[in-house]
Amino acid sequence: MDCTTTTSRYRILLVVVVVGMLVMSTAPIIVSASDNETADDFFDSFRAMEGTEAYQEYEEFETIRTFAVSQAQETGQLDSQQRAQLEAIETAMISFEQAYEEADDGEYEQSLETAEDVEDAIEVIAQYEETQATLASLALSRFYEDLAVGLRDEAEESEHTPTEVELLSMTATAYERANRPDEAAQFNQEAEQRDAEYEAVVEGIEDSEATAEAFLDSCTDCDSIGGALAGLTNPVSTFQQYQQSQTVVTEVQDAEADAASHGLSEQTDDLQPLSDTVGSAWLSLLVASVTVLVGYGLVLGVVSTALLVRIFAWRRTYDKAQVGSVVTVGDANA
Repeated sequence: MDCTTTTSRYRILLVVVVVGMLVMSTAPIIVSASDNETADDFFDSFRAMEGTEAYQEYEEFETIRTFAVSQAQETGQLDSQQRAQLEAIETAMISFEQAYEEADDGEYEQSLETAEDVEDAIEVIAQYEETQATLASLALSRFYEDLAVGLRDEAEESEHTPTEVELLSMTATAYERANRPDEAAQFNQEAEQRDAEYEAVVEGIEDSEATAEAFLDSCTDCDSIGGALAGLTNPVSTFQQYQQSQTVVTEVQDAEADAASHGLSEQTDDLQPLSDTVGSAWLSLLVASVTVLVGYGLVLGVVSTALLVRIFAWRRTYDKAQVGSVVTVGDANA
């Protein structure tokens, strides 16, 4: 349903309700001597609400205010029912303005709570004047729809996953109160999915931290190149630790990326020094491993050179022996 159709529907309902209120306003008024807040007090209160932004945007409340002003002006003393009705109208309007301002200030959760007070007041109004209650309900439903749209936009722009989940949940609540069950179900599902993703990321971060800390505990000499070089007495262990450090570095870097993508600044701050320490250990083990390889290469080179020298020496000896043998044979033939 597009906005034009929705607005037209509300305006038609508004006209119908206003006509009903005009008819109901001719009903006889019962006067009682007992009063706390006088008709003049209500008149002044409703007059002071004129020009309020919330009522101008949601004109149903402005219509209610206008009739309340007329009712208070035309009434002498109020009986208990009239007072209860005007008090409920006053409560509904004040609470609605408060919910409107809270939403405008970004206090969405508080706005939803305050809107519940409006619902309660509307239920009381319905006991005395159904048409006014209908008008207020129409305005409140539109307010919930607008609030849901605003919450949805905030959720899409949020870079902090826990906040996004909260906004999506409130979006679902607002749509549910606006009697839009399909949209409410959709955003409830989105909130659950994002929350599951967040929980998985947090669990992954915790596992990465545990893995990194366990590695550092098992490689106490890996915090510096000198320490890693000092542990060269077991070359095989050095290579194994280097391979393990590569795995740990990758895990911690992935955890950092996940924390950043979900706006988890606290986890990012915790991972940064751990990543630096693991990276330093990886570099130390890399240098140590390269040193081992270079050392083995030098030894192999020396051994190979010695073997080549011996081979060439053997070759020369063999060649000389062959030449001597030829000369000896020649002398014998002569």
